[in-house]
Amino acid sequence: MDNITDLEKLADLKKKGVITDAEFEEQKKVLLQNNLVNAADTPKNRVVYILLALFLGSFGIHNFYAGYIGRGLAQLLITLFLFWLIVPLFAVWICVIIEMIFIDKYAKGVKFN
Repeated sequence: MDNITDLEKLADLKKKGVITDAEFEEQKKVLLQNNLVNAADTPKNRVVYILLALFLGSFGIHNFYAGYIGRGLAQLLITLFLFWLIVPLFAVWICVIIEMIFIDKYAKGVKFN
């Protein structure tokens, strides 16, 4: 709803001649992009994160869920290519346990619900 009032304020500034048409269009585009980003950002649940870590932790699925793509990809590749070695899988599971305990925000810096 704030974006609608912001657009109305921008339109008023344009009518009064405070900003040009080009500035109006640029600011409108920024407001609409911010609105789309905020609408697409659904809150993440910590319980889901922990359950994914418990059951699919070695594949890094919990990190993909939380938006930590690099961590998830590293865990996935280690598991897929080195599954036959015990030490790398052990190291991945240690990381999973540490992440379950200490990660309380997802990649955008917002706390889990």
